[in-house]
Amino acid sequence: MSALPETIGKYRIMSSLGEGAMGVVYEGFDPDIERRVAIKILHPRLINEKNGEEFLERFKREARSAARCVHPNVVTVLEYGQDGDMPYIVMEFVEGSSLDQVIKRGRAITLQSTLSVISGLLKALEAAHKLNIVHRDIKAANVMILKDSRDIKLADFGIARIAEGPELTMTGAVVGTPRYMAPEQMFGLKVDYRADLFSVAMVFLELLTLMPKNSGIPCSSLPEITNLPPNNRIDYTILYPTALIPILLKGLSVTQDKRFQNAREFINAIKRVLPKLKSQISPLTDSATAVVQKSTQKASVSKDELSSMTKLLIDYVGPIAKNIMVEHESGGTSGNELATLVAREIPQTEDREAFLKQWEKISGTRIDNSRVSNLEGVAPAASFDDDMLRRIQDDYAGYIGPLADRLVRHFSKSSNNLQHLVNALAAEIPDQAESQKFRNSWI
Repeated sequence: MSALPETIGKYRIMSSLGEGAMGVVYEGFDPDIERRVAIKILHPRLINEKNGEEFLERFKREARSAARCVHPNVVTVLEYGQDGDMPYIVMEFVEGSSLDQVIKRGRAITLQSTLSVISGLLKALEAAHKLNIVHRDIKAANVMILKDSRDIKLADFGIARIAEGPELTMTGAVVGTPRYMAPEQMFGLKVDYRADLFSVAMVFLELLTLMPKNSGIPCSSLPEITNLPPNNRIDYTILYPTALIPILLKGLSVTQDKRFQNAREFINAIKRVLPKLKSQISPLTDSATAVVQKSTQKASVSKDELSSMTKLLIDYVGPIAKNIMVEHESGGTSGNELATLVAREIPQTEDREAFLKQWEKISGTRIDNSRVSNLEGVAPAASFDDDMLRRIQDDYAGYIGPLADRLVRHFSKSSNNLQHLVNALAAEIPDQAESQKFRNSWI
């Protein structure tokens, strides 16, 4: 972390709020009006690099873009200035946490809270897009949750582009955060407002993974989306509210023309399904109600089916079969769906196919061929010590939250050694400094 300066311009520096690849954000105090502010500076080393002028122009653009967009869901820019050779941006001080920090805590987030966050984010983008500003770096780390009101504010217009203006020309640069990037942005193609909406849909997915499991809302698997870039990793074993699946699919469309064309269209699509979602929510009045709901969710897969499937799975993965069944048994609404889910944990393609064919014989049913084809391409499992994987997972959860176990499992299957595994996991951590810290802990 950079050393704490005493002052920047007229502002007294109180503390450091965070540091990233591009700059540092401090808590400051305005002595003239006695108000707390946030002050962002550009790393001095960037100005002195080969592309220093372009970094400086990008920083100024952040100030101009955010200052133009005055909206309750956007962090307000108060001033742009320069202290010696150091440019800085003064913003309103937002007391709260980033959405990324909230997600990493791993606590349940209600569907109502998720919809409120996404609605606020879309309203912020609607205001920006009307001013021809494309944010281009929508991610959980750039969404602030206010401590008192729980409203959201969108921050960091550092790589925003004025739609009708010239592109910055940094050679070979693809700017943004890969995990949330729209396909066209990832491949360096023309980017417009619809890229931001794709990123919102990725944030939407991330929040829905934390929905309470006993919410009483019917959930389904998300159909696999073909032709997504490798950076847009989606775990198709996670269940999402059935009523929202068409919205998620449209938001994540690889083709821009099939995506939501503006933020208002996205907002209206959510509004249309709200009555259906509200009618499906059964309030949990006591622990007995929760138990009833939990047993109802699992009732479609009988005990005999679970026992038969577990015995069959043991032949392919050994003793961990019981753990896999416990993890996935509430995810399938039928025996065939559950079989498809647990088959993903079988490393070899031929073994997965054999498992599913044997299950068809045992159950006397047929499995949808499209579900089987979606299992293709899973790499053979590497040999990692179980205790080491558990320790990596425990550490990784502090950086990435509840997705840690799934990501560790996923990448351990395709990594040849510890270095490959750690580098793959580190690439999923949005903050560059934290990513490097995790990497240094293990290699």
